[in-house]
Amino acid sequence: MNSGMVGFDTIFLYKHNDGIWADGAEEFHNRGFLFGDGLFETMVYSNGKIRFGNEHLERLNEGLKILFIENDGLSRLNEIENLLHEIWGNKKSLRVRWNVYRSGLGKYTPEENHVIESLQVQSLFPTPIQKEKAYLSQYVFIQKTPWSHCKTLSAIHYVMANLERKSKGLDEVILKNSEGFVCEGGSSNIFWIKNGQYFTPSLDAGCIAGVGRRMIISYLRENNIPILEGLFRKEELFLADQVFTSNVTGISYIKSIDDKVFDSQRNEYLASIFED
Repeated sequence: MNSGMVGFDTIFLYKHNDGIWADGAEEFHNRGFLFGDGLFETMVYSNGKIRFGNEHLERLNEGLKILFIENDGLSRLNEIENLLHEIWGNKKSLRVRWNVYRSGLGKYTPEENHVIESLQVQSLFPTPIQKEKAYLSQYVFIQKTPWSHCKTLSAIHYVMANLERKSKGLDEVILKNSEGFVCEGGSSNIFWIKNGQYFTPSLDAGCIAGVGRRMIISYLRENNIPILEGLFRKEELFLADQVFTSNVTGISYIKSIDDKVFDSQRNEYLASIFED
């Protein structure tokens, strides 16, 4: 039979460890795997609760709206918390990645827009309080898009940035956007302080709308501590007294960027934001 003349349903083949191609690949041949068509939330589960749970859910729902993925059927936070509690109880701290991607197959044009979900659960390891050496990437640049502030599954630029960082044997990579403005860290947002004034790139720079970033900005504003979001060149970053990166697991202080040394003393007030 000439297969070129006869249509048939999609066949999924997977190369097993023994080198044999066989079926059984349906589970990961999804739109998240094929196109990066979806979102994820990296969350901390501690004392039986998802830390900053409402903020994670709000960001996820905003991303689903932007990507035109329907949120009908999306798990509730307490459903996920109950599942984690059932398996691990409330004594263990966990790093939980909540993957949400578009259902169906299709090619670039989706056939449907419902949600499929998965969870990846690991033990939580504390973020390092200090990072010795950082640098600004000259290879990877962030492009501002209507969804660049969302945590999409299309994260190859962060993968490449961290491969570059690893090849240099350094502790942090700082990314600029395509216009040369400071954007974010390799897996975190970036802040700096000059004469008591806090600075951080705005979402217009193309950075991720980090939940940790949101909580730090809220804390600073609630305590009448000056914080400026904007578009900044690297020269402004290098004038800082202190530089730190943040994600949902906490804050890391950068000791040096290239040859510039910064104050890396821990701020106990900011650290308290991430304590349960």
